[in-house]
Amino acid sequence: MTLYRSFLVFILLVCFSFPTLQAREKKTRHSTGYTPTEMLEPDATPVKARHERLIAKAEEIHIAPLHHGHVNTKVLEGIDVSHYQGKIDWNTIGRNGKVAYAYIKATEGASLVDDCYERNLHGARRAGISVGAYHFYRPNIDWQTQFENMISTVRLEEQDLIPLVDIETTGGVSNEKLIRDLQHFVNAVTRHYGKRPLLYTYQNFYNKHLIGHFKEYHWMIACYRDTPPQLDDNRDHTLWQYTQTGSIEGIQGNVDRSCLIAPHTLSEIAF
Repeated sequence: MTLYRSFLVFILLVCFSFPTLQAREKKTRHSTGYTPTEMLEPDATPVKARHERLIAKAEEIHIAPLHHGHVNTKVLEGIDVSHYQGKIDWNTIGRNGKVAYAYIKATEGASLVDDCYERNLHGARRAGISVGAYHFYRPNIDWQTQFENMISTVRLEEQDLIPLVDIETTGGVSNEKLIRDLQHFVNAVTRHYGKRPLLYTYQNFYNKHLIGHFKEYHWMIACYRDTPPQLDDNRDHTLWQYTQTGSIEGIQGNVDRSCLIAPHTLSEIAF
C-alpha cells in the first residue's frame, strides 16, 4: 500500500511539473530567437556531397552544371554581342544549351558605352550563361581615358570571365606607339581586375602588328575559314572566332560565334 501511494505521488509530481518545463522551453526559444528547426543547420560535408552527386548526375546525362562563378565546363561554344544584335532573347539561348559563354560589348574609346550592355549582361547571367565584358580599343585615343571609361562601366562583381580587349585597328598610329600604349592599358586593366585580360584580334592583324608581344595573355583569334587560325609565331590561342555571320535561336540576324580550342577550358579565363 505504501508503495502504491509513493507511485501516485510520483505521477502527480510529474503531471504538475510538465507545464513548468514547457514554459521554460518556450522562454528559452523566445530569448534566443531560434526555434529548434532553425538551429538544425546542415554541416558542410553533406551539402558538398549532395553537390557532387548532382554534378555527377548532370555529367552522366550530358547536361553542363553551373559551377560557382557561372562557369560552364561542358559546352565549348560562345558568342559575342553588342547593340548591333538588337534585343536578344537570352532565355531562349539559355534553354537551347548550345552556348556556354557570351562576351558583351561594354565600352569603346574614351566615352562610348554600349546602350545594350546592362540589359545583355543581366539577361545572359539570368539565363545561366557565363559572361564577360569587352572594350573596343582605339589606339589613337589616350589609353588612360579609355581605361577610365572601361572601369566605370565594367564592374568586377558582375563578371564571370576575365574582361576582353578588342584590338583590330591601328588608328593611324605607329606600331611602336600601338604596342607601348596597349601595354600600359592592359597593365592597368590587370591591376584593377586582378587578372590579365583576354586579348582579341584577327589572324592577319596579329601577324602584322602584334606578333611576338603579350606572350603571357590568353588570346581569341578571329579567322573565318574552315581551319583554325595559324599565327606566324605559332602562338597558342585559347579561343577561335570562326564566323561573324553565325545564327542562333534567340537572336535575329548575324552574330559572332566562337569556340574554345582543345585542350583549353572556360575555367582558364574565369575569375
